[in-house]
Amino acid sequence: MTTRATEVVPSLPLKSAVLLTALNAVPPLAIDMFLPSMPAMSEEFDVRPGVLQLAVTLFLLALAMSQLIYGPMSDRFGRRPVLIAGLGLFIAGGLICMVAPSAEVLIAARVLQGIGGGAGPALGRAIVLDVYGRQRSAQFLAQMTIAIALAPMIAPVIGSGLQALGWRTVFVALTAIGIAMLLGYLWLFKETIPAKDATAMNGRQMTRNYGTLLSSRTFTSYGLVMALMFSAQLVFISSSSFVLIDELGLSPGLFGLSFGSVAFGIMAGATLSRRLVQQMAESRVTWIGTVVSAVATAVMAVVTLAGAESVFVIVLPMFVSAAGMGILRPPATAASLIPFPQMAGLASAVQGFSQIAFASVWSIVYGGAVGVGVVSMVLAIALAANLGLLTLAVLRPGREAT
Repeated sequence: MTTRATEVVPSLPLKSAVLLTALNAVPPLAIDMFLPSMPAMSEEFDVRPGVLQLAVTLFLLALAMSQLIYGPMSDRFGRRPVLIAGLGLFIAGGLICMVAPSAEVLIAARVLQGIGGGAGPALGRAIVLDVYGRQRSAQFLAQMTIAIALAPMIAPVIGSGLQALGWRTVFVALTAIGIAMLLGYLWLFKETIPAKDATAMNGRQMTRNYGTLLSSRTFTSYGLVMALMFSAQLVFISSSSFVLIDELGLSPGLFGLSFGSVAFGIMAGATLSRRLVQQMAESRVTWIGTVVSAVATAVMAVVTLAGAESVFVIVLPMFVSAAGMGILRPPATAASLIPFPQMAGLASAVQGFSQIAFASVWSIVYGGAVGVGVVSMVLAIALAANLGLLTLAVLRPGREAT
């Protein structure tokens, strides 16, 4: 159980906290601003929707895999230089997307964007642990989640507006955001790592560190729960534009508002989570969020299978499910990282990689095996979320002594 201490603890300077939160919002912006334009891109490049889905899932896989490099690199060289390098790659990918002549080039450039974008989520959690340690990590992560949740709320609305000017303007905007972030980190952000680890990238030491992480039931159990819950969210993210626009007849503008309302659920959940982690153990808060999300998706699946296919039947349960995700993610993240302050970068990277890689594979299998559709989407979402609840019930990570 997290210490409920009242003593004064360190904190990030406001400008650094704002930069850190903004950087962690870049990946969801890069995904969600892109969504309203996917049908138009599919038509322009004359490819089926599943091909353009790869621009989402491969972006996320690159985002995941790059974190395994950024984590130990930041433990060895510091957080700041690694963040700056990642932003440079993100900008380069955006520039190529702006002029992509084919779907294949666009997807390749999105992979480069994903590699660059991995620096934010990989190091954001590590920086929080650097500064706040056990005392306030869950609270600050919840606070950061509230702010980051604004990104998927506003991104589809912005993307829908930019789509009126052509889908390439989406990447103009993303590149401009990347440049602004790079300038901010160059001028304003200070190093946070307490002490660099000269052995962090040594092969033998990395093997030992991986073994330490993967042998921890707390780390692996919370990681699997969050991976399954994120899988449910990613199925919605990657399929919602085709399902809501093409199958259920929603306009791109209304899609942006509907998607944003689901994202608001994350903010609402994280706001509640920030209060709950001050009153009870991280494990209990994680239980609450997981149950909320699983029940909401199960209801959505049952009602849809009963024949009531509609935007409302999808969006309302997804709002509740997203709120559950907002509740569970900050305490589960903090509880899984707190035991490993000496390898915070690597632990954060492994956590980020496992969640995104698992969810991306889940989404690819769903899209390839059964295709994009209303029923298949809600079943894939409900299955992932309820497997997350089952995992938590069976493994009960909060009971492990750390």
